[in-house]
Amino acid sequence: MIEPSQGCMLLGAYRVATSLTDCVVLVHGPTGCHFGPNFLEVAGDNMRSSATASVMQERCIIYGGVENLESVIAITRKHHVGKKIVVLSSCAPAIIGDDVESEDIDIYLDCGGFQTTSWQGMEAFLEKLGEVAIRAENGSGGNGKDKDIINIIGFQSDVSGARQDMEELVKIFPSYNVNVIPDSYKNLGHAGDAILNIVFGYGVKLAKQLEKEFGTPYVVVDYPYGVHGWNEFMQTIQEYCKVDYDNQVNYGMKRYRGNLPLFYDVPVCVAGDLPRISGMCKFLERELGMNVELAYATSMCMEEFDVPCTTFVEESQNEFRDKVNEIDFKMIFGTDGERWIRNDAIVFSFPSFTRMSFVPYLGNGTLNLVSDIYERLVMHGFGDNR
Repeated sequence: MIEPSQGCMLLGAYRVATSLTDCVVLVHGPTGCHFGPNFLEVAGDNMRSSATASVMQERCIIYGGVENLESVIAITRKHHVGKKIVVLSSCAPAIIGDDVESEDIDIYLDCGGFQTTSWQGMEAFLEKLGEVAIRAENGSGGNGKDKDIINIIGFQSDVSGARQDMEELVKIFPSYNVNVIPDSYKNLGHAGDAILNIVFGYGVKLAKQLEKEFGTPYVVVDYPYGVHGWNEFMQTIQEYCKVDYDNQVNYGMKRYRGNLPLFYDVPVCVAGDLPRISGMCKFLERELGMNVELAYATSMCMEEFDVPCTTFVEESQNEFRDKVNEIDFKMIFGTDGERWIRNDAIVFSFPSFTRMSFVPYLGNGTLNLVSDIYERLVMHGFGDNR
């Protein structure tokens, strides 16, 4: 049995949909399809859960599950007044052909299918948001572009420290209003007014929609970890708009100058969503001088990314587990899944609910990231605690 490296389309769409703060996400399917994604959401932020389920049972497979769906929609409208309803259908209703689109909902995505993956779900749902943005803009009559708006698309808010990372990103644009997609249904009405779309790996289809409809240019970037990654990111953005940033990292890094050889040639492994591991591997290899022996993409994406490493894995978890046991590595960067390999893994990608240090790793947060790496190297003396 081969365990796939990526989750299903429903999981990817769910990750994006639950970022919409003024929406309720309704999973139309059996309880199992709702439990997994909802568990990850609650584990990541136990203060809220923005999803519910239609709870399809055996009888629904014979008679259809639309009646269940209608009941849940009515209850949701009653208890979440003013919120939009997003419906994600799992495989079961897709197979039996439930007519979901005719229901009273605001966004609908069919996530059924056995050949679809998590990243395709993220892309598909973001594409749906593009359709909403275009309808909203055309409905308002559209008065042309607002020179003060920049869209940030596909930035993953379901990772610990993501809010703080976003705050670092927003600092770059003191003269602009930053419109994050996804953030709210309401903000989609301004998406067509932006002068630039910055796509963090996911949301390429959405950016192409906005470019075709409104002529908005877009750039696809990985996560700019480290000083050089951050500077390269700003140089890319400067081609389209003005940026300004108070960089305190260079001063702080002087304290590590005498200890930099500690990082050199240390063998490490990196796992996570492709745009994240691309940026992290570049930082570790080019800036700290570490050796990324193994990189594992838990979720791919439409665009190709340069991942500097000795071995790159994307096929299955089995392959990753086999490879990781063959490598004499000293540190691992990844997700909660990598905690079973080393309990001192630096968690920076989804899922990340075991990381409770809600500090940025981007921008001035580079010092937090370097500090976490440094402390693990010093405290464990390069020892292997597997």
